[in-house]
Amino acid sequence: MSEAEPPVAQPPTLFRNYISLVGAAIATASLVSVVLLFLLEITASNPNPYMGILTYVVGPAVLMFGLAVVLAGMFVERRRRRRHAPDEILAYPKLDLNDPRARRAFLTFLFLMFIFISASAFGSYQAYEFSDSVSFCGQTCHTVMKPEFVAYRAGAHARVRCVDCHVGPGAGWYVRSKISGAYQLYSVTFHKYPRPITTPVHNLRPAPETCEQCHWPEKFFGAQLKVFNHYAYDEKNTPRQIRMLINVGGGSSTTGLVTGIHWHMNIANEVTYIATDDHRQVIPGFGLRICRAASLNTLIETGR
Repeated sequence: MSEAEPPVAQPPTLFRNYISLVGAAIATASLVSVVLLFLLEITASNPNPYMGILTYVVGPAVLMFGLAVVLAGMFVERRRRRRHAPDEILAYPKLDLNDPRARRAFLTFLFLMFIFISASAFGSYQAYEFSDSVSFCGQTCHTVMKPEFVAYRAGAHARVRCVDCHVGPGAGWYVRSKISGAYQLYSVTFHKYPRPITTPVHNLRPAPETCEQCHWPEKFFGAQLKVFNHYAYDEKNTPRQIRMLINVGGGSSTTGLVTGIHWHMNIANEVTYIATDDHRQVIPGFGLRICRAASLNTLIETGR
């Protein structure tokens, strides 16, 4: 009887190199950090705004960097082995599902890719939601606008997100805002922004695509009756009413001229002005174009 052939020793995996091990350490540490930060965020009653940027932006970026280092190390190790033994290392990886070892490795790879893609989709959505949040705009990114953020929190638009007015709907302006925001983030980080903040902002989205989503001209009415009830200090608390007819105004060219304090909201009425400086602080003249009933008449007034 012939002696059984000794089993052929399998070469170590391409992962067995210092570069990939360092990348695996980075990826593992960042993954654990992201999971811990995520658990802290969902359990905290008042989460810190900086926790979101660490959880959904910084942490995943470090994780992707670690995985890239792992792949780079495996690529370098494969080139090194092929250079020393070109006959033993094929030019391209060989996939043979009839080999149990290769089949197990392939199924493990598919499972890990499914987990990675699912986690990436969830993380990307969370990063998108966080970058559109009020805490990100007012407390994380645009910290130099703290006075404006304080006024916003106490104003009439406190329940309206910053992005609803400054970005608006649609993917195009979302991408433009993020590209512009990247430079703004750089300016804030390295203190490159102007002092004071310059106005006006010339690259804002047109008001009909943002403000007029809520404040469209046809929404304004004519005169509104407001009743104020007062009671005297006598024994019967004699009631007394003050009735005011408030000329809210507004309207559009389709319904004709509607008088009131908001007559300029009629899109047929235009208020134009001329500014002689970039900050629009010196205005030597202005002009009015007013709609009369169904026809348009032009009235130009100039003042200093």
